[in-house]
Amino acid sequence: MVSYVGWILLCYGSAAVLVHFMYGFLPRKRPENGKKLHYILVTHNHGNQMEWYLRALSWYARLHGESIKVTVLDEASRDDTLAIIERLRDQAGIELTTIGLKTVGEDEVTRHSAALAEEEVKVHVDLRVPQEAAKIPYVQA
Repeated sequence: MVSYVGWILLCYGSAAVLVHFMYGFLPRKRPENGKKLHYILVTHNHGNQMEWYLRALSWYARLHGESIKVTVLDEASRDDTLAIIERLRDQAGIELTTIGLKTVGEDEVTRHSAALAEEEVKVHVDLRVPQEAAKIPYVQA
């Protein structure tokens, strides 16, 4: 009986050492050139999904040990989208900015992204197009 417990402890210990070794030496996926990730979300009446999108970005930031910047370009939402964004503003790992616009076109997105810092990797997600949500980590479109 004692020998079985010894083998179990030995296997458990060697597995823990192997996990720590692999975590320390295997390369992890990082943004190119160490740049900060910046998600630009274009929304219009996305109150039902907005909380999940922001929580998914927060979980991604926490799991990867990074800080993610999120800018929400809202196209005059009449539902709870802006209220949800305000409530989740202090979510860990994300820096959240909201810009309300009457109409959001490609020129508005490029104008706002051009004003942003060059040391960021920008990910444009137009949530008005259902397939675009797949660009957000942990979200299936």
